[in-house]
Amino acid sequence: MPGAPGRELFNRFCAPSRTLHAMEGKIKEEIKSALRAGSNALLKAPTGWGKTRLLLEVAVELAREGTRVAFLAPTLTLLVRKWPELLSLGPPPAILTAGAQQHCVYRWRYPQRFCARCRLRRDAEAQLPEHVTYADIAELTPEDVCSYYVQESAMQRYSIVLAHYGRAQKVARLADYLLVDEAHEYFLPAITSWRLQEIAEMLGVETGELSDVVAIKELVEEKTNSPDVPPNVEDALYALWLDLRKTCWVEEGALHCMDLRALPSGRPVLAATATPPPGWPPEGQGWRVVDVRPDVRPPAYVEEELAFRYPDYTDCPRGVKREEVRGTVYGLFLCPSIYGYTLTIIKRLREHHGAQRVAVFATSSPRRLLQPLSEEVEGVTIFDAWGRMRVGVDLPEYDAAVVLWPSLHVTARRRLRAEGRDPALVELLQGVQLAGRVLRPRQGETYAEALRRRVVVFADARFRRFAEYLAQHFEIRPASRLLQ
Repeated sequence: MPGAPGRELFNRFCAPSRTLHAMEGKIKEEIKSALRAGSNALLKAPTGWGKTRLLLEVAVELAREGTRVAFLAPTLTLLVRKWPELLSLGPPPAILTAGAQQHCVYRWRYPQRFCARCRLRRDAEAQLPEHVTYADIAELTPEDVCSYYVQESAMQRYSIVLAHYGRAQKVARLADYLLVDEAHEYFLPAITSWRLQEIAEMLGVETGELSDVVAIKELVEEKTNSPDVPPNVEDALYALWLDLRKTCWVEEGALHCMDLRALPSGRPVLAATATPPPGWPPEGQGWRVVDVRPDVRPPAYVEEELAFRYPDYTDCPRGVKREEVRGTVYGLFLCPSIYGYTLTIIKRLREHHGAQRVAVFATSSPRRLLQPLSEEVEGVTIFDAWGRMRVGVDLPEYDAAVVLWPSLHVTARRRLRAEGRDPALVELLQGVQLAGRVLRPRQGETYAEALRRRVVVFADARFRRFAEYLAQHFEIRPASRLLQ
């Protein structure tokens, strides 16, 4: 990208929220100036500060200058939530787009495979309003016409195009600027999961035959080549086959398939996130950074010695005996099980911080070992660290978050290393994102109040390696202070 060399930190706003919002106009002008000069820009601001709102305002102001803007978010759900906020700004012509699956009357996962069999016309246009969503287009399109093709032909007539990451390449070529919300998601693996039971039913086999990825691939290929496969099964098989071309592994009764994404390029990019990965954006690539740092940081306890590793192994301090009994209170002379350690943390959070509702994030076997906590201890919920919590799920009703190290499967870690990425940085980034789920303000609560009242525990010594990075987002305290 053209622009001044080096990583330019041209503004740092460290002020109370009232002052911050008064300075938003200046922040926007600095960002727009960078984009007009052809440089990429990063808006780094804490969770709940209003990054998405600012991106929408920048999109509207750039579009009013006669340019085209693509606004990208990780999921369609997030875009639907933000659409009313965009409309409240009185934008130039804007369209919220969706993939073919949302338009297809058959709801195929990959409709294009069946287009030749579909009798709906694909060469017609519809009269669309100035502000329109994919759902509006489906209603306005004549009944003998495919609404997806109406949407695709209409996009070029709109100044602002909203799309999820999966459509990034499609909309980027129409835009002068790319605005990317939740940009950290481009550095996290995109993981899709299939229950083995679902695959077995699709293939007509027993789950015991789905022992590994190779076996699943062979069975899928055999089924795909068999005659008279029903269209619904053919569609699901094709979706599964595409996933099997990614990096896959079998674990916990499911097939998991992982892919990596790259941040769009070719146009000036404005990326926004609360948690850019350590070392990003890189030096010497002309990125300009707006770093918004609040005057209040939530407290976070970081474990200093214990690491709970896959599948159920605890790194204990040398000379300390391992605790074998589930639920034993953490003490000075016992190295606890993951259950006993987490239970003790929850007790201390209630004693010292009055945290009645606690969200615990774990993955794989640690999550399975901790699951009884949600049944035995009132107000505790165990969440999958790589499940539906990935994007767009806020938990303001919880008072505290306990984050176990979100370990990826060895196959996923190997793929990351093959791409030149440090798996530990990916896991760290996911851990910080999970902690942020509880930091959203409740109704009637200010952002600063939410930060003061919530508390986070990073319950694994591997987080300590990144204490300097964590200190940018939290008021760091040793976990020993909580466990005394």
